[in-house]
Amino acid sequence: MDAKIVYTEFGKAAVDKFLEEQKELLEKNIYKKKYVLGDEEIEISASDINNYKKKMNSKKRLSFFLEIFTLIGIIILGIGMLYPFLLNMMENSSLQFIFIALGCILVIVGGFSLLYLSQKRLVKEEEIEDLR
Repeated sequence: MDAKIVYTEFGKAAVDKFLEEQKELLEKNIYKKKYVLGDEEIEISASDINNYKKKMNSKKRLSFFLEIFTLIGIIILGIGMLYPFLLNMMENSSLQFIFIALGCILVIVGGFSLLYLSQKRLVKEEEIEDLR
């Protein structure tokens, strides 16, 4: 980033509140994982924080795969509902069927390409954050 970033008073307060909430979330998560009956204090190491970060990243990837799963389900549902119509069209008007099939294939390939590129962008953003 070349431009200088300047926070307003309310912007600074919002960032501080956001960071505090994230810190509390991190502490609660690690506390649940590391607490043993009788412990007086829980030590949080860099490894604990990195593991938490990996856990959050894996949730993003799971979300991506669930989107793909849902899209495939919608496609199968649509084909199943339109099957008699498509079968009739294939028998009576093969040219129209070819155009519709090619259009569907292009939409599917385009949709999966967009999902792939968005996932790739998320991974690159995570790599950049890891380098900081």
